Amino acid sequence: MASDATELQHAALWLIGPDMPGLLKLGARFVADRGGNINKDIADKFGEKAVVFMSISAAPGDIARMEREKQKLESASGVGVVFQPMNEPTVPEGFQDDLYGFDVITDDAPGLVAKLTRLVEEFELLLVGHTGELRVVPGLTPLVQAGQKFVVMLPEEFDHHGFTEKLNSLVEEHNGVVQTPLRSVLGLLWW
Repeated sequence: MASDATELQHAALWLIGPDMPGLLKLGARFVADRGGNINKDIADKFGEKAVVFMSISAAPGDIARMEREKQKLESASGVGVVFQPMNEPTVPEGFQDDLYGFDVITDDAPGLVAKLTRLVEEFELLLVGHTGELRVVPGLTPLVQAGQKFVVMLPEEFDHHGFTEKLNSLVEEHNGVVQTPLRSVLGLLWW
């Protein structure tokens, strides 16, 4: 029987261990066998280690069961497990209720993320989430591009035009495009 959306609670699950086949499947089975849904997952490799992150939702009782049984997953798999139930997000005083996001693709450049972060700070946005990755575009001379996704909260008084103008200018300096302009997003479901 499906749960009513108002009864859902969110949690985060991380698996950290040696790079091995089936690590993502292991986490997915753990969540599914306990009544959870995976809203987003990210896997990455660092040398000989791998990290899997899952944003999940389930009924509060199922979240509590996952938290109790995370040691079983750790013992059975030999990987490190971190499980964190989440409360509903709150809106800090002085900020708009909605989340906003923008996505840019640019030439790779050291310090690019720092410049984008300074722009966010200059306009007094609250940074809620960021994902970045390097992409190799094949060709006679392969091109390395940087993809950056930001999720922010806007202050109640916000200069949308000024921010957009500066963002476009910064991205153009790095031969890039604003793939997704600043727009309202659905939080965890955006990526």
